[in-house]
Amino acid sequence: MDYQEEQNQELEVLESIYPDELTVVSNTFPKIEFEVRLPLDLVPLDSSSFTADSLTKDHWVVINIKLPETYPETVPIITLSAEHERKAGLKSDGDDANQDESDKEIEYDDHGNPLEAKLENLPDQVAFEDHLNVLESQVESQAEEDMLVGMQMCFALVSWLKEACERYFQEKLADFEREHDRKLAAREKEEQKKFHGTKVTPESYLAWRARFREETGRNDRDAARRKEAHGGKLTGRQIFEQGLDGSEDVEENE
Repeated sequence: MDYQEEQNQELEVLESIYPDELTVVSNTFPKIEFEVRLPLDLVPLDSSSFTADSLTKDHWVVINIKLPETYPETVPIITLSAEHERKAGLKSDGDDANQDESDKEIEYDDHGNPLEAKLENLPDQVAFEDHLNVLESQVESQAEEDMLVGMQMCFALVSWLKEACERYFQEKLADFEREHDRKLAAREKEEQKKFHGTKVTPESYLAWRARFREETGRNDRDAARRKEAHGGKLTGRQIFEQGLDGSEDVEENE
């Protein structure tokens, strides 16, 4: 196999496929190197609460490819990086920070709490950097799995990497939404506790009533009122309880 011929031919084909996205770093055999900067088509799953219009940033994956001397019988060396920037026509982060608070449309729930879904854009929180390291480690196994070794494989690998990034975005956003919903449900449960309180039973009510009367001094006040109502005299029950029913005086007189 004429490796130089194979590599030169493939580079020409790739330049025609990616006229604006491909940049040649070196076209000298055996150190041919180029990179492809591809925009990612990020679309949330149909089950998501978000749409593609929810994103405020455009994302790219930059695929750097170095062809070994024995390519295509050897898998190319691929390194990945991610880029993003604010979508055209949208305010920058600095503009948002300076926006008057009264102009922000924040919605609240039935308990007066701000709705978190209105305060954060989950799609913009998806980052690709960590996943790109995973993809780099899978390039060789992917080439072998698709039986690409021995043939021109750069286009197939570039397509696979782009699709893998877009699929990762969908899966990561779904994870974020599930965690977001879990937190909202937990907070809602805590809010509901304020309205349910502790269940009251006859026993708990009587115990509370006894503590309340003792702490507020109502028992003493009621006793004073009863005494006053009887002209300052003790009631029969009080006389009996205090052992002052006169029986001792009778015994002494006898």
